[in-house]
Amino acid sequence: MNKLYIRIISAEGLHGADLGGKSDPFCRLSINGKEIPEKIKKKGKIFDGETKIIKKTVSPVWNETFVLFVTPGNEHSDHLLIQIFDHDKLSKNDSLGGVKIPLSDLLGGQPVSSAYNVVPLKKEKAKGKIHLKLHYCPIGIPFQTRQF
Repeated sequence: MNKLYIRIISAEGLHGADLGGKSDPFCRLSINGKEIPEKIKKKGKIFDGETKIIKKTVSPVWNETFVLFVTPGNEHSDHLLIQIFDHDKLSKNDSLGGVKIPLSDLLGGQPVSSAYNVVPLKKEKAKGKIHLKLHYCPIGIPFQTRQF
């Protein structure tokens, strides 16, 4: 399997979904919208592909790194989906939008650092930017995680 290294650094100017204009944002990662298999259920972390929840902010800093596996041969059709949610304890989490990045944009062999505009994924209010560092690593290509 090929590996996609993802560092979710931070976001800025997200929509404030809670009273007082703030949110409790977290990110959920997937390839083509398929959730990562459930692995962890403790301390607010539900899926292995979720960041921690940052309380009462529209400019969270996560600085978390993930590795997703990509089926070889699907690089030109697959995409990375990062959904941003406002965590709610008593009701359904509110979507704050997200980013959809074609894996074909990452095939250059070098890490890509960029700020992506947060866009509506359905009909939710979405605004702001998310700062990411991404590196697509095909099978057999060594990758130094300390450089990432």
